Amino acid sequence: MSGPQQPAIEYDVFALSDIAQDKYSTLRDRVHERLAAFDCSRSTHLQNFARSEVHRWEAHGHSRTYVLITPDDEYGIEVAGFFTIGLTSLDFSNASNSARKRLMGSITMEQTGAYSIAELARSDRYSNHQLPGTILVDEAKQVVKRARSYVAGRFLVVDAQQKVFERLYEPAGFRHVSVAEAPRGMEDRDFITACCVIKDW
Repeated sequence: MSGPQQPAIEYDVFALSDIAQDKYSTLRDRVHERLAAFDCSRSTHLQNFARSEVHRWEAHGHSRTYVLITPDDEYGIEVAGFFTIGLTSLDFSNASNSARKRLMGSITMEQTGAYSIAELARSDRYSNHQLPGTILVDEAKQVVKRARSYVAGRFLVVDAQQKVFERLYEPAGFRHVSVAEAPRGMEDRDFITACCVIKDW
């Protein structure tokens, strides 16, 4: 028999680039400490990204990472989850004609630029009830929606495990496009590329 479910956590979302300023040095240092200890047993790739790669990609300008910060009795604050937004290209050459028409509408092309959810993870310290994956996806979509208002863009793309796509991304409006290459260390799992049309949100 399971115990009572814990309530959903309260959180704030910060871009790592925003808290890089000196006036946020205390918050920045604490966030960096908690990312360095981020636990995600479901994906060693995501855990390693948080612990050792996120700042390199941030400094390079390849992507922007956003952290969901929640109060914590032990550490003051905790990084409950994060997502990383970047740019990619979306290749429709392997998509079916019906999928291409449904996604592209009246303008057809083999390849187009797109926003990308490059990484998305919840800390093992929090349950799906406390921080649903849908919250992380919704927060990522809001960032992309703001970016689209400035520089346009039609698609948001994600490479995800098939089972994660079915559980999380497909209900959020993403559609299967093609088979994707698995990240290093996860070659034994099936990955797909999926996308959604931003204007449909």
